[in-house]
Amino acid sequence: MSIVTSQNPKQCPRKTQKTRSNKAFSCLSRFSWTVPNISPLVIATALLMNGCALLPEDGVRAKVMAMPDMQQTLKPDQDAEKWVQAWPGAQWWQSFHNTELARLLNLALQGSPTLKAANARVSQAEAMADYRAADLLPGVEARADFHTRHFSGKDFYGPAGDHTFTGAYVDPFLFRYHLDLWGKDRAALEAALGKARAQAAELAVVRLMLSTSIARGYFRLCSVEEEIQLSAALTANAEKQLRLAKQRWDSGLDSQDGFYAKEQKLAVAHQREASLHTEAQLLRNRLAALAGQGPDWGKSITVTETRYAEQFPMPKNLGLGLLAHRPDVAAALWQVEAAAQTMKIAKTNFYPDVNLVGFTGLRSLDLKDLFASQGASVAYSIGPTVTLPIFEGGRLEAELAHEQAGYDGAVASYNNTLLAAVQQVADALAHWRESRLHDQAQERALAAAKQQAGLAATRYQAGISTRDGELDADDNLLEQRLKLSQLAAEHLQSAVRLIEALGGGYEREAGDKPS
Repeated sequence: MSIVTSQNPKQCPRKTQKTRSNKAFSCLSRFSWTVPNISPLVIATALLMNGCALLPEDGVRAKVMAMPDMQQTLKPDQDAEKWVQAWPGAQWWQSFHNTELARLLNLALQGSPTLKAANARVSQAEAMADYRAADLLPGVEARADFHTRHFSGKDFYGPAGDHTFTGAYVDPFLFRYHLDLWGKDRAALEAALGKARAQAAELAVVRLMLSTSIARGYFRLCSVEEEIQLSAALTANAEKQLRLAKQRWDSGLDSQDGFYAKEQKLAVAHQREASLHTEAQLLRNRLAALAGQGPDWGKSITVTETRYAEQFPMPKNLGLGLLAHRPDVAAALWQVEAAAQTMKIAKTNFYPDVNLVGFTGLRSLDLKDLFASQGASVAYSIGPTVTLPIFEGGRLEAELAHEQAGYDGAVASYNNTLLAAVQQVADALAHWRESRLHDQAQERALAAAKQQAGLAATRYQAGISTRDGELDADDNLLEQRLKLSQLAAEHLQSAVRLIEALGGGYEREAGDKPS
């Protein structure tokens, strides 16, 4: 049997407005079947050369965005030469010189259920990559088939008609190898590797989010505990002022207005203390949950002093390095690579598929003759199996369109992730610089408040001022210390945000850059 093709192969439609039934007839009309005595090799060649599933045109695909310019945003400050030119390290929290923070993070990175779930997804993706790698290798297996068969006497079975046989097929060697002529198996492996690497980068994202959330929560807890102490001092001052106001009222030296004003001030001080105690408890509960522990464990978290360099270690070549040090950007880029390979797989489905199949073994209709002498039951076979996508009812075109849309979506997602990363770095830098200025201004305000409190104490001791003036100056000093504590915590948190924006120590492995 041979195949005669039409003169113009382009007559087979690609994407038309015809119905699928008309499309089927137009494709099938390309072939006429005749039975001259022609070599099977010629038939196979004709089939390979004349598969009807024509590959549609690629169309316009989405483009991966280049790194946006950040020169003006990253313009260094006047004292930039003091900055350490390095990316945040994998153990970036060591820069804060806080042993309790290090303990929290080490525990969380070992026992967090969220992190364990992300690890499981990485293992699953790596296993799939191993599975796809196995498709590139030949498959060898053994098979044994023991059976009892009865052949109908009313059908065409020759001498075997109306007889029952108990036989066996024993094939100790079955061989199968897919000839990857169009790179389908290789593309499937690359797609699986891309997804595995994307999952590994996603794991780094989860690790970064977990560690920075703990650091920010811990710094806020330290600030709240300090604020509780300062608020207690403010409450004690308010109680003293209330007693003084009551003494003056009882002595007829002042009206009830002053007493009621001090009573309101004391109530506000109590409210602030209660709110701070509640916030501290909530922060401990949250830190315990992030570390994979129960609420009672959070009560054991201790507050220790945190030290950090005056200047933030800003890396060199931040714009270009961001592509390699942001795990979310790397994950999005690997998703683009995986989508590109998946699209390639969909294209190879339009081409003929060839498998090399072979076996050798023993086959017999009668079990007693399976091991007959002189090898009478020996059978073997080897040869290619060719599959041609002649008519698929539009399935291949739809599958390719689906993967092309997936690729365009992955590119758009990467571009969006890149823009968001650049914005996050710019915003984090702005907050960092702002926090430095606020800290410096608040230090000056605190120094002035100390001077004012000293003067008020001197006047009171000299008898030229009342006790109320000294207590008011003390209140102002405590308020300034409260504000400095809050700004210091915000300064540390802005450092954490900038570390997060820079990738938190993530670094894509050498040679892992997607094409």
